[in-house]
Amino acid sequence: MQPQGNESAADSSHHTISRPTPTEFRRLVSGPQENIIRAMDISSPAFEEFKKILRDQAVMVLDCNRFLHEQIPHIWAIYMDWAREELASFLSRYTDAWPVELYMEHYLSKKTYSKRHAFKAKTTRLRPALKTVRVKSSASERGVSLLPTLVGPPPPYEEHDFVQPDTAAGGDELTVESFLKTVNPDLSHLLPAFEEVGISSEADLVVVRSWAPAVRKDFFERELTGRMSALQIQALNVKLGEMN
Repeated sequence: MQPQGNESAADSSHHTISRPTPTEFRRLVSGPQENIIRAMDISSPAFEEFKKILRDQAVMVLDCNRFLHEQIPHIWAIYMDWAREELASFLSRYTDAWPVELYMEHYLSKKTYSKRHAFKAKTTRLRPALKTVRVKSSASERGVSLLPTLVGPPPPYEEHDFVQPDTAAGGDELTVESFLKTVNPDLSHLLPAFEEVGISSEADLVVVRSWAPAVRKDFFERELTGRMSALQIQALNVKLGEMN
């Protein structure tokens, strides 16, 4: 596989494309693949070939039903070593083979979230409808409604609760700003910083909520260093853990 960007293969040896900044990297991960193509400076056909090679190997080595941060570290290291060798000529244009990490995180994030979200929605539809039971209290003749104990399959994920925005309480879509206002202390003034790292909707919050607490803490310390105090990061982490 040869580079097919705006520069010739001969020129590519004299020009190395640096890794995007952390903020730009997060935007590329959560955005459309057209943005990745532009960042890599290659043609669409070359990108299609590149991603096919990565995905064909990924199904044999990685767990493609998990996010990148959920992969077994030494298995991911083996995959990266394979990519550097298999695509050595192509990746010579890029610092530390960053397109491999970028595309795979983009691919695994969208694939995993979509599958878990669909499964959650499916099991929700299979749950029996709730029926109210009319009973009379011994202390009062007024009828009261009681909800019976729900009988059905257990929640499919103990650590991941993927819900659609329109199923939030009250039917209103949760915004990042409204969520940040519920944190104690109020973090709504940090909305621009969250948007810079790619967290701009409820779906993005759900993805971050799915991460282990330690992963969330590391992410915010790395991406928002100098903009959030240790107290604010801890308060945010706790609130994300309580998010339904």
